[in-house]
Amino acid sequence: MIFDNVVFHTEEDYPPALSLANAATHMGYYWSWIVRRGLYNSQWDEAAEEDMSALKAQVMSGAEFVLNNMAGCLEDNDFNDEGRRFSLYYYEDEEEGYGRFMEDYVQTLDTPVLESFYHVEINDENQALLDSVFDSALIKWRQSLKPTQ
Repeated sequence: MIFDNVVFHTEEDYPPALSLANAATHMGYYWSWIVRRGLYNSQWDEAAEEDMSALKAQVMSGAEFVLNNMAGCLEDNDFNDEGRRFSLYYYEDEEEGYGRFMEDYVQTLDTPVLESFYHVEINDENQALLDSVFDSALIKWRQSLKPTQ
């Protein structure tokens, strides 16, 4: 299952002056958080060892990692079991498929005041804002799970 792909964003009204990295910004922020919370498939540690180290150290942006190593795509097999289940919950939406994740992203970074959704800057401040929101969503999701017998 594909959660997100830069192609979904560049097919229609993508601003022609922006680089492809801007289409991956939102995915990159999420992926960076996923990795730093240990919710990713550990096969990435071997498949992209140097870039994973750079991503974990926040020397490389998540968008750069997603474009360079994941063909601009987040898929279910990129996550460990908990990460996959959380992402299914967080991205769930009947219409567009971006659900609570997109709502949180848009509200946290106030994208409607920007020239476009894709004009979000990649920086540590935005990552920290989103990390806090994503952490809250993860906690809320974990609390909603029924205990196993």
